[in-house]
Amino acid sequence: MVVPTFQDAEIILRLYDQYESERIRAARRWLSQEVMDGTYEQFLEKFPAGSDGYMNFQTLYGFFEMVGVLFKNRLVHPDLLFDMWYINGIFSKLYPIITGIREGGDVHVAENFESLALAELEWIGRVKGAEYVPSLPYVK
Repeated sequence: MVVPTFQDAEIILRLYDQYESERIRAARRWLSQEVMDGTYEQFLEKFPAGSDGYMNFQTLYGFFEMVGVLFKNRLVHPDLLFDMWYINGIFSKLYPIITGIREGGDVHVAENFESLALAELEWIGRVKGAEYVPSLPYVK
């Protein structure tokens, strides 16, 4: 295993700055207060394309899609990333929306975000123990 470097820490700190930006804070607040379990159709009824709610969805998924791309290309150290954030906490709430978009034809939406969430679960099992891996609907 590769030990994180100061450069790895700098990348995490830059990502954290973005994560704490007002735009992403507002999107996280929206996620915790407005998004309830339901179908993609119910989501669209409440938050149609172009609405503030839909933009909040795009903000969150876009941020973690970007982090997923960095992770896939080994530009973010997994120990720092997964010790910092519980990515599945956000992915699991957005999963029904992502699934609905995929069923509508955009099969590639959030693919890096999903890969990141699954990699986090593997990391949790390896580092913390299998008993800490949550049971989630998208885990095969």
